[in-house]
Amino acid sequence: MNEIEKRRLQGILQKIDTLRKEVESLIGDESKGTKKNSGPSEEVRELIDSIGSLSARELENQLNAFGHKELGDIFVGIGGSSGDKRKPKAWLIERIMWLSKEFSESHKSIRDS
Repeated sequence: MNEIEKRRLQGILQKIDTLRKEVESLIGDESKGTKKNSGPSEEVRELIDSIGSLSARELENQLNAFGHKELGDIFVGIGGSSGDKRKPKAWLIERIMWLSKEFSESHKSIRDS
């Protein structure tokens, strides 16, 4: 083995050692309590469960109090597409109202007639 090959191998060993240290630090950071998102908040889940018992005005008032992320979670929770959860807040509120109230009430009136 010549001198150039020895230097290359030493360089590789140094890179491996650096990578090992980085991996160890990542493993150490992970054990410090990084937590994954477990889904919608309790408040969002409660609203999704109670949508049927709310009037349209009450629902709209509650939706206006939520932030964009929560509205996206509510939209997906009532059957909306997860691809649309990043649309504007006004659009999300309108679609949530439609899916939860207007759509079901329209179908109910058609069935009753």
